[in-house]
Amino acid sequence: MIDDHLLVRQGLERLLNVGDEFVVCEEAGNATEGMELVRELRPDAVIVDVGLPGGEDGIALTEKLVMEFPDVVVLILSAHDEPEYMRRAAEAGAMGYVLKSDAADTLRMALRNAFKGKRTFSDEIENF
Repeated sequence: MIDDHLLVRQGLERLLNVGDEFVVCEEAGNATEGMELVRELRPDAVIVDVGLPGGEDGIALTEKLVMEFPDVVVLILSAHDEPEYMRRAAEAGAMGYVLKSDAADTLRMALRNAFKGKRTFSDEIENF
């Protein structure tokens, strides 16, 4: 999980680690740390925030992740509900775009769908 807000990372880790369906193995606060962790741990999926510090946003990071690790599932988690962000995420290869205002079950469903090869984009963003 790559998000610049520690509280968000910790909260999502707790939510996703409930039960035995998902295991959050590590977290990072920026794109550089996130890329290093993915190279080291080779996770099945990465949840990436759109807004990351350090000059590289989550969509650019998604494109790099997908290019270097074509089998990894990348989901975007965002506070931005503008269609432009969702379009960019889809073009970068994200398997889903979930708003931070969505319920935790939406994120779980998007992960399940992504592992089945199905893309999931937040219902609140229309006509992307």
